[in-house]
Amino acid sequence: MIWDKIKKFSGKKDLASIGIANIVSSGISGLFWIYLAALIGAENYGELSYLLAIVGIVATVASMGSGYTTIVYTAKNINILPATFIITLIGSAIAAVAIYLGLNNPVLSTYVLLYVVFNLGVGVIFGLKQYKKYAFLAILQKVIMVALILSLYQFYENNGIILGYALSFLVFLPTIFNEIKTKGVQFSVIRPRLGFMINSYGIDLVKVFSANTDKIIIGPLLGLSILGNYYLGIQFLAIATLIPNIVMQYTLPRDSSGQSNENLKKITVVFSVLVAIIGIIAGPSLIKWAFPQFVEAITIIQIIIVIVIPKTISQNLISKFLGFEKSRFVIIGSVIFLAVQIPSIFLLSETLGIIGIAISLVLAETIQAVFYIISNKLFLARMK
Repeated sequence: MIWDKIKKFSGKKDLASIGIANIVSSGISGLFWIYLAALIGAENYGELSYLLAIVGIVATVASMGSGYTTIVYTAKNINILPATFIITLIGSAIAAVAIYLGLNNPVLSTYVLLYVVFNLGVGVIFGLKQYKKYAFLAILQKVIMVALILSLYQFYENNGIILGYALSFLVFLPTIFNEIKTKGVQFSVIRPRLGFMINSYGIDLVKVFSANTDKIIIGPLLGLSILGNYYLGIQFLAIATLIPNIVMQYTLPRDSSGQSNENLKKITVVFSVLVAIIGIIAGPSLIKWAFPQFVEAITIIQIIIVIVIPKTISQNLISKFLGFEKSRFVIIGSVIFLAVQIPSIFLLSETLGIIGIAISLVLAETIQAVFYIISNKLFLARMK
C-alpha cells in the first residue's frame, strides 16, 4: 500500500519538479560543502561556519519575515511581493552598513544585501507554483555558486567562499523585477496582513537563532577545530533532511490553498526513519574513508542524524500551521527549541564536550516536535 502511494505521488509533475530541483541543487550544494571540509581543513571550516552563522542571523533580521509571507499571500493571489521587496531592501541596506561598521568586512555586508533577493525570489516562485522555473533557477544558482567559490577561494579564502555564495543569489533577481514591473507596488496590502507578517518574522528570527546559536557558542567555547567537526555533521544532516524539505516546499502553497497533503506527509516520516538508520550504520565508515582528519565527527554524525525524524514531523506540521495562518504555534515551538538547546549546550558540553552539544540539538528538535504534535491535536479539536 505504501509503495502504491509513493508511485502515486511520484507521478505528480509539480512534486517531481521540486524533487528534481532539490535533489540536484541540494546534492550539488551538500556535497560541495562537504568537499570544502576536506579542502580547507577542520579549523578553517570552523571559522567559515562561524562567519556564516553571524551573517545568516543578520540577513534574516533584515528580511523581516518576507519569505513565508511571500509564499502564503502570493499563493492566495495577493500582490504583496513588490511592497515587501522595497521594505526588506531598505532593512537589508541598514543591516549591511551595520555589519560593515561592526566587523569591517564588506563581503559579509554583500551577503546581507543579496540574501533578500534569494529569499523573495524563491518565495514568489513557490507562491505562484512555478515549480519548473524553480527547478531551473535552483540548479543554476548552485552551479554558479560552486564555480564562483572555487574561483574566489584561491584569492580571498573564506571571504571568497562567502562572496561566491552571495553573488549566486543574483539569478533570482529577474524574477523579482518582473513581478514588480507587471503588478506594481501596493503598500496598502501590508497593513491588514501585518499580524501574519510579524508572526512570520518571529518564526524566521527564532529559526535562524536555532540554526546558528550553537555555532556561535561552540567557536569561542571549544575552538574552531571542534566547530569544524560539528559543522561537518550538520552538513550530513542537511543532506538527510533533503526529502522533508522538498515536501514542505510542495505542501506549504497547497496547505495555504486548502488542499490536503496528509498521506504524502506520512510517507515522508517513514522515509526519515529509514534515512536515520542508514546514517547511523554507514556514517562511521564514510568518515574514516573520506575525512580522516575529521575523526571527531564520527560520533557526532551518528547522534545528529537521528534529528531527521523529529525534524520531518516538525516540517510537516509547520506547513499545516502556516497554511492556516496559525503562525503562533510555529513561533512558540521555535522558542521552545531555543529554551531547550541553549541551556543544554552549556550543561552537556562541560561533561561530554562536542558530543553533549550534539545531544542538546537532538533534545531540542525532539521536544519541539512533541509540542507541534500536541498543538496539532488541540488545533484539530477546536476546528471540529
